[in-house]
Amino acid sequence: MRAEYKSISIILEYLREGYDTILVFMPQPSFKIEWDAHEYEHKERSPDWFWAVGIISVSVAIASVIFGNIIFGILVLISVSALSLFINRPPDTLHVVIDEKGVARGKVRYPYQTLQSFWIDTEHPHKKIILRSEKLLMPLIIVPLGDEVDMEQLHENLSRFLSEEFHSLPFVEKILEYLGF
Repeated sequence: MRAEYKSISIILEYLREGYDTILVFMPQPSFKIEWDAHEYEHKERSPDWFWAVGIISVSVAIASVIFGNIIFGILVLISVSALSLFINRPPDTLHVVIDEKGVARGKVRYPYQTLQSFWIDTEHPHKKIILRSEKLLMPLIIVPLGDEVDMEQLHENLSRFLSEEFHSLPFVEKILEYLGF
């Protein structure tokens, strides 16, 4: 029977003659990398952008009413109203912590047991960590990186717990980023 330890341990199994299995527990040194980053990239939008979104949404709502789908037209107008209120809000600052227990993004912690792999995306102007989760409804978790983060130390510490695998941004997020959302 294996006892549970509070610190992370590496279990090495040695097979020797006359013994079934010898377990050696080696405590891992603890680490903690933390930074603050904006929740999302805030872009200033001109009045022309709001006019374009308004005209397009009203056109879609009118077309849906013409085709007999009044509820969809109402849903489009309510969605665009909520979006226009949300888009002017400045982003909150997230406190991100990566330690031997997992990754914490704001008030939500993702233990390493629920994560499969990671990718540090440095190609975009706003660097981010993309984590693949085992959750069905949220397969990719995007964690914004701050400017003061040591990439080598971050990569080294994440590699101890997760495998590195290329992850690109989801298609929907790329489209929304292209459209200015």
